Amino acid sequence: MKRLWTIFRTAVISLECLILLGGWAVFVFWPAWLVWLSGAIGQQAEVLKYGGLLPAGLVVYDSKVLKAMLLPKADKRAILQGWGRYWDLKCSGTVGLVYGVVFALGGVASLLFDWKTPSAYQSGLLVTSVSGALATSATLYFASIRVEEMFRTHAPPKASE
Repeated sequence: MKRLWTIFRTAVISLECLILLGGWAVFVFWPAWLVWLSGAIGQQAEVLKYGGLLPAGLVVYDSKVLKAMLLPKADKRAILQGWGRYWDLKCSGTVGLVYGVVFALGGVASLLFDWKTPSAYQSGLLVTSVSGALATSATLYFASIRVEEMFRTHAPPKASE
């Protein structure tokens, strides 16, 4: 039960969840802004609509970063996997990757729309997908840097020759 609570807490208290809620709120409360944005994108539809592929590319990047974070090359003795809070770290990374997949699906779905006729859901989905995928990638990237910093700071000194 504690693990389910950790997964729920990690999923709800996150920047990615805030971006999803923000995208929904803009769609519900300010759809005119999104219609204007769809019209602006529609003028360059062939170029800008393919921005929906960016989240799919970032999922591949996120999976590489997550693997490097959970199985760092500097951890020859599996110290990180023996850490008491390793499961929390793995849970956070996995939830981030799931959010990345959700944003990628939204980005790919935005490619299916007719961008010549403006609609609020088109831009809302595209903007939410791209910004959410960027936030997920940034979060995982900075977490991997922090893990690498911990290994470099706590690594035993090299023997001098």
